[in-house]
Amino acid sequence: MPETLSQPFVFSEENFRAPALPTGLKVHDVPLVEATDESLLGFGKVLSSADEISCENRNFEIVKWPVQGRRQLDPGTGDEAGTTEGDFLVHWTGDFFHGKNLAVHTTNNVYLDGLGAPPERASKDDATASTENCIYLWMSDYHPDGGQLFFPREPIPFVVCLGPAAVGDDVKPSDMRAFRVPAGKGVYFHPGTWHNGVYIEREHSPATFLTRQGRVHARVSASWASEFQTLLRVPLGSAS
Repeated sequence: MPETLSQPFVFSEENFRAPALPTGLKVHDVPLVEATDESLLGFGKVLSSADEISCENRNFEIVKWPVQGRRQLDPGTGDEAGTTEGDFLVHWTGDFFHGKNLAVHTTNNVYLDGLGAPPERASKDDATASTENCIYLWMSDYHPDGGQLFFPREPIPFVVCLGPAAVGDDVKPSDMRAFRVPAGKGVYFHPGTWHNGVYIEREHSPATFLTRQGRVHARVSASWASEFQTLLRVPLGSAS
């Protein structure tokens, strides 16, 4: 179980864009495997087209809002908001990997998604950036209201780091798994699946993805750095 924090990390706009990450964090290595429908069982599936999963196809998962008491939702209600979609932009600046989600109608949509080195060694200069082919993740999140998909606008490989929805809010670093999605493919996550953005090697930066997700955009986040004093190290190269 994660420790109880007297002052839990707050994922405000400022903290998400430029979190004050401590030095000396532990590192947990996340295993990387090739993304297939078999390896993603329970997390989601690989997509050959962004149109494979949509509300129009009746296979995009939207979760009905919970009821407050003994009265149940009327049939056919509670999951009518549908999806929103747009570009998800990612790029490396030195050791800092940034994401921006243009699909959601909020200003809290710009993220420091990870680092190319621990905070004490991270450089904002490309010339002095780390040569490690990995990303250090300081946080992850999930959406309780619906699924989410990512599909690259150009056919490039990318990596996602996922945790099972079944663990709920008691997620631990050891629950996380990394998947390398091959060039020309996309990925879909079930509701409640722990994830964050999509991660690319520096040679593919910048990159643009289509993302489709529940229109409500509820987000529940966990800071690995704050709650576990840990960073997740995820390889970006070939999968085992």
